[in-house]
Amino acid sequence: MNIKYGIIGLGGIAQVFARALNAVPDTELVAVASGNRERAEAFSKKFEASKIYDSYIELIQDNEVDVVYVALTHNFHFNIVKMCLENGKAVLCEKPLAINKEDAEELVALSRSKRVLLMEAMWTRCLPSFQKAKEWVNSGRIGDVRLVDAKFCFNTPYDPEHRLFNPQLAGGSLYDVGVYVIEFTTGILGEKPDMVSGFATKADTGVDDFAVINMSFKSGALAMLSCGVRADVNRDAGIYGTNGRIVLYEFFSSKKCELYDNNNNLVESFEDDCQEGFVYQIKHFNKLFEKGKLESDIIPLEDTANCADIFDKLMNQWGIV
Repeated sequence: MNIKYGIIGLGGIAQVFARALNAVPDTELVAVASGNRERAEAFSKKFEASKIYDSYIELIQDNEVDVVYVALTHNFHFNIVKMCLENGKAVLCEKPLAINKEDAEELVALSRSKRVLLMEAMWTRCLPSFQKAKEWVNSGRIGDVRLVDAKFCFNTPYDPEHRLFNPQLAGGSLYDVGVYVIEFTTGILGEKPDMVSGFATKADTGVDDFAVINMSFKSGALAMLSCGVRADVNRDAGIYGTNGRIVLYEFFSSKKCELYDNNNNLVESFEDDCQEGFVYQIKHFNKLFEKGKLESDIIPLEDTANCADIFDKLMNQWGIV
């Protein structure tokens, strides 16, 4: 049985997703929706979708569509995901699912009351390199974790109308890439932080354009995280324990991780040669859908809601509403 997807929002990330989707067996892109007809027609032709909709609700209510992938800008996620759930449609939503705790908890509650599968597309957690690093941590290969250090920063020319700098589109570095460093850390440690603090610089539009985030955990681990859209920084992550360390290169899309002992000797290395990292999250979501699951064990809804709670705490500290 083919699992049939519809895509709402046809920007750059949707193209990456559609390319991966077409590489997954027993999976089919059947419909796309966009307010820009010309873009929708080009997208449909490129990725072989058979239906084009100008209206999001028409795609959502198409009985042939099993799953809706939401790839709109952050400010639209809540309303469109809510619409999908109310219509009984399984949803894979681009990160972040919601930009505040209240919205996240409402969507989680609706998913559970309607008994409809919902997952945030935090694809990093589905990567084999992430799973291998987590396995090493859980099996005690580096002892007790004391520090997680992760960075996701790049440089985008300032443009107040660009989605990254436009507050009306829920722009800013925290929502766009800070979500990666936060959910990487909580996913590796398997716990939410008990303390969160940070500093941020702001663009002229008022959104955060660079931030450092510190977190502490009941297990004794600390996290030192950074996210930004105005300076390029290496995007590796390190997990440091009492008996060694783990390094993930380009952690958010990592294909390689390495395990070192306390003497800096390479103990074990893992490398994945898959060219389309999104394939793993699509396969994972498909399995959940086929088994009638309501949420992911890799990206549980509680983690998604906890991340939105961290957003609230940081935005309040930074004076960004």
